[in-house]
Amino acid sequence: MSSLKLKEKVLSIEQEKELIEMLETMRTELQSKLRKRRSETTMTAEQGPGDEADLASDDAEISLETRLMDREANLLREIERALEKTKYGVYGICEGTDEPIGYSRLKLRPWTRYSVIYKEELEKEEKRSGGNEYI
Repeated sequence: MSSLKLKEKVLSIEQEKELIEMLETMRTELQSKLRKRRSETTMTAEQGPGDEADLASDDAEISLETRLMDREANLLREIERALEKTKYGVYGICEGTDEPIGYSRLKLRPWTRYSVIYKEELEKEEKRSGGNEYI
């Protein structure tokens, strides 16, 4: 890639600042959601015994809340990883190709680790290998 094209794709200072603010806001919101979910799940689990229908309903609710907490915790880890990358000047760089990730992709998913092209390659490889690869 020519240096001119590379410079056109590198984030401007304003773009990076905007994306960092988005990540920090998302982190704060997720941390708050996780605290609230943990508290609610603990309260549900600590409620006194009820009939079988109540217990089944509580178990289903706790299971759903646990899955949601897992998803949110995973997203929080990705956001933390992205924020950590900003400290080392590698935010917005594809981990697979070392090429800049486009601003439009980062605007949609500011925690993303891969460019669109590289992510598509990973997904094709995963399909070829039968989905046994962890991405």
